[in-house]
Amino acid sequence: MTKNFNYRTTVHITDQRMKLGFRCVLPEEMKGRRVRVQAIFSGRSIQRRFPMDTVIEDQETGPQIMADAEIELPYVFLNMPRRRVTVTFSLWCGLEEYQLDDQPFPVNRELFLGEEKERKKKPVSFALSTLALPLILAGRYLTGGHDGKAAMKEANEAIYRKTGYSYSPRQRHTDYFADCYQSYVRKVGKPEKGNILFLSERLPEPGGNLMLVKEMLEGQPSVSIQEFIHTKTIDKLKRKEIRECAKKCAEASVIILEDFYPQLHALNKRRETRIVQLWHACGAFKTFGLTRIGKPGGAPQSSRNHRNYDLVSVSSQPIRNIYAEAFGISPSKVKALGVPRTDALFDPEICRAKKDAIYRAYPVLKGKKVVLFAPTFRGDGNKDAFYPAEAFDPERFMKALPDDVVLIIKHHPFVESPVIVDPVYGDRVLDLTGKDHINDLMMVSDLLITDYSSSVFEAVILRLPMLFYAFDEEEYTASRDFYVDYEEFVPGPIAHTFDDLIRKTEEMIRSENSPDYRIFTEAFLGALDGHSTSRIVDCILHELI
Repeated sequence: MTKNFNYRTTVHITDQRMKLGFRCVLPEEMKGRRVRVQAIFSGRSIQRRFPMDTVIEDQETGPQIMADAEIELPYVFLNMPRRRVTVTFSLWCGLEEYQLDDQPFPVNRELFLGEEKERKKKPVSFALSTLALPLILAGRYLTGGHDGKAAMKEANEAIYRKTGYSYSPRQRHTDYFADCYQSYVRKVGKPEKGNILFLSERLPEPGGNLMLVKEMLEGQPSVSIQEFIHTKTIDKLKRKEIRECAKKCAEASVIILEDFYPQLHALNKRRETRIVQLWHACGAFKTFGLTRIGKPGGAPQSSRNHRNYDLVSVSSQPIRNIYAEAFGISPSKVKALGVPRTDALFDPEICRAKKDAIYRAYPVLKGKKVVLFAPTFRGDGNKDAFYPAEAFDPERFMKALPDDVVLIIKHHPFVESPVIVDPVYGDRVLDLTGKDHINDLMMVSDLLITDYSSSVFEAVILRLPMLFYAFDEEEYTASRDFYVDYEEFVPGPIAHTFDDLIRKTEEMIRSENSPDYRIFTEAFLGALDGHSTSRIVDCILHELI
């Protein structure tokens, strides 16, 4: 999109570190909206979109967009560019992108020269570092805000970079995996075309992305299927299992994933092998991947995570450049081919069968108004995930609603605490956490209450009315952040208090109005039509193999 902007930039390079500054008068139509800035590093056939820290500040001349980034140039590209590189900027307001390429800044390609890819192990240096470890830890602890955990992590990373040895079992097993892979690459030679490996750290769901693509590819005569599906993380795998995985990766012409597979990104992948990331989610809502560089829980600039993908399939055209930023890859590798697991939602017969199955399992739902309460978890992950019980009182909620309303509670799988409900509501409140797929439950629901969950995308496909209970919106936004303003993103009313939630639920459960999701669909789900699986399989067969 084109538009005239009153902006200026500053570039300062010392050694291989670039400090970028971007200042722009905030256009009137962008006031009060989420604004983001990307620095775009472009070579002849490669591009890296780097997120900049962006704030809006009031100046004497009016509000200004102020974006800054300090970028370590050797980590911008996974492989050193062959020709000159230029830097331009891209300004985002919501999902509208404005590329400001009228002032490209040239950068000497030699500045992007990175570290040697082959790790050189230095046992003597490691032994000396181990002897000095108490002093190293003390120094990191005193200069790092007295955070013991962070001090240990920083010390380990520094010693690893210097010596090639790590105290972390995960890193040691990952290095062993990479070494085995290189060994097998030399032994097996070029992989056979059509040798496809499905790789996952979790059991694939029936009807999920991985299984749907696998099932369609199995019918192709030119394809040979292998898989390494193991729920243990790399640090828990036996060496025999690590060697098996490394050998299969070395033999594969195509490796297919549907989620983050950490150790894969440690490989110096051979050119003949292509990696396909189906990803597990639709749209682009909460920030993820390399968008979170430098933020709490985010990866360092040196991270190779996600960056060796050759094809990423997403759910719409407008979000391609967001995924390119999040995965640190060129936008040309991100294609709006769709999300396989959504195909079933466009098939009336499949939907009818799933709906009938839910009614058979829970006959109390038939003929009732069904409210599905399905929030996401709080916390950092599966180890500390929770949902604050005081935020939602099912008894008080049901007491305020008519007798023909049934409530289904469906917490995120990470949340293990059971919901305690007075037996008097036994036939009106069903806790189905850990049971039944949320998509199937949405098919029998009249209203979805959620907060920051990606289930919003499937609900839009099913044209299910939604109500968003965001009692902790400011806190959640500060810790996780969004690509688009939350209030602008959600396709339904928002309740910030429990009383407001009850009132709006009463209004919506009786409303006959159908939700209008046309704008949301175009922005986030435009590539979904029930044929995502076949498009992805065609791309793999005709473009990658």
